[in-house]
Amino acid sequence: MKNIRKHFHVIILALGLFVTMACEDLAFGDKFLQKPPSTDVTIDTVFSTAEYARRVLSYSYQYLPYGLETSGYYTTMWLGTIEGLTDLNCDNVGYSGVQRVYYSGSYNSSVENTPRATYMTTKIRFNESETHMWSAIRHAWILFNNVDRVPDMAQTEKERLKAEAKMLVAIYYAHMLRHYGGLPIVNKVIAADDEMPKRATLQETVDFIIGLLDDVIACQDFPWRISDEDMAQWDGRLTKAGAYGLKARVLLFVASPLLNSDQPYAAGEASNQHMTWFGNYDRERWKKAVDACEAFFNALSQNGFYRLVQKNDVSPNEYRYAFRNAYFDRGTTETLISVHRNIYSASLSAGQLVLWNAIRWGGYNPTKEYFDMFPMADGSDFDWNNPEHAANPFINRDPRLNETFILDGDIYQGRTVELTQEYPNDKINYPKGKDWGQGAMHSLSLKTGLACRKWGLDRGSELSGHVIQWPHLRIAELYLSYAEALNEYNGGPTGQAYQCVNDVRARVGLGGLKTGMTQEQFREAVLRERACEFGYEEVRFFDLIRWKMEDKFTTPLHGLNVYKNKEDGTYICEPFSLAETDRNRAWWNAGGFSSIWYFSAFPQDEVNKGYGLVQNPGWE
Repeated sequence: MKNIRKHFHVIILALGLFVTMACEDLAFGDKFLQKPPSTDVTIDTVFSTAEYARRVLSYSYQYLPYGLETSGYYTTMWLGTIEGLTDLNCDNVGYSGVQRVYYSGSYNSSVENTPRATYMTTKIRFNESETHMWSAIRHAWILFNNVDRVPDMAQTEKERLKAEAKMLVAIYYAHMLRHYGGLPIVNKVIAADDEMPKRATLQETVDFIIGLLDDVIACQDFPWRISDEDMAQWDGRLTKAGAYGLKARVLLFVASPLLNSDQPYAAGEASNQHMTWFGNYDRERWKKAVDACEAFFNALSQNGFYRLVQKNDVSPNEYRYAFRNAYFDRGTTETLISVHRNIYSASLSAGQLVLWNAIRWGGYNPTKEYFDMFPMADGSDFDWNNPEHAANPFINRDPRLNETFILDGDIYQGRTVELTQEYPNDKINYPKGKDWGQGAMHSLSLKTGLACRKWGLDRGSELSGHVIQWPHLRIAELYLSYAEALNEYNGGPTGQAYQCVNDVRARVGLGGLKTGMTQEQFREAVLRERACEFGYEEVRFFDLIRWKMEDKFTTPLHGLNVYKNKEDGTYICEPFSLAETDRNRAWWNAGGFSSIWYFSAFPQDEVNKGYGLVQNPGWE
């Protein structure tokens, strides 16, 4: 929300700047964004033709939340990932925002972003100077207010575009809600003489978001899905199915203990004014999440199309590739909200594929704790105390493990990978694998002893020119959210709750959860399932904060050194503490973590302007 006053107070009489910006780098299909012939364009000119009017909305699409580093676009963490703040990942890029701001414990309300071109950066998990979300919201309202005057556009398309504009605003607000809590409500284009909107309560913010989504769902001209004939050109456009899904995500988040509690997570003026919690616990908030999930699945039964990608849908016909297709590829039945930005570079040389470099330089280093979460292929828990499991922990595991980690002995660029270290006490029988620290498998990306495959895939030719997406919301999340909400509302898991989790597990060939769980046991199982399914998709961090899982932030994590006997193939696996390396987190030190970290701070210079932007607790 940096420069929020600037964004609120500007009246856009000349649209040349934003039309030009809207036409850079983003494409829904091949021809969606084209530059107009001139930048000397007024509102009257833009909304005098359907062609130009459609491009206004593209600006708002351009800045939808996107968690990957791509050429020309950078996440706010600078070569890092928000997963590096969780128990799933350890960041080893010494100049990333994860390292410099969070691991160091130096984050505060005065932290500012430095120019994106320099390595000496203090990038944080959310900042308006990088996300441009308030600008995108403004442009959505510009389209909403002016599209009816377009002479050469059918009314059905006008209604659809207005629904898209509202849903775009809802997505941005839902995303910022998870970072800040209550927000100023911008429901129109703010003019220079308008009063600045003050920060709203949490309830007002939630009501605003849900109201937008209900309007979208009720719009008859807003499609449930992109039709087959329109998929090639319009894949990536928002749909009614996504609106149902986003509503369920928001209501699940706000029903969780961070916001739905008898006590605020931290004391402060924002808590006193109910901007960061509701002011009480109400079990019925879980019921609203249940109802939203049920509404989605009821609509799905009527309209069809969306479903979990199955192995019969993909080639090769294997469980692991069904999972890969589900999160990675565009245009599948899996993704409810798909964000498109660009494709992987045709060249893999250094500096041209930013995501590849982020992985190679250590931004994506999975932890032993994450490795241990994935069950065995039959659905039973992995256990180091089981001699059979410990003898070879890389086989007969959840296929999602193979697609999230690069495991020794698995496929790698069309061959078998040799990814083990040289055992210091026996360099002859336990030599270093030929892939350890070589080429793309840089030593920085192996600081935890474990390598990340997800998003980077095999880090080779498979990336070249591959059209990817950011899966902002997948149908698998609806299954698991439904299961969680049923468990919390009913005081324990129901048959339907078990079925939802087991459906997600069955997609990768896993057996069902054991029955007879308590409410707490089932909750833990669902959260673990979400970690296995959505690793590196920006789900885990928000799960940890909404459940106020302080222990996951304060308990030191581990890497895993892996050695292999070249004669008989036996493994020696030795855990090591990451707290004893140069990647220690301040949160692991006594007093290094506080509940105030659950929400971000608003930039203090913005708060100091005095228009009613109350700072979050602990950052005053």
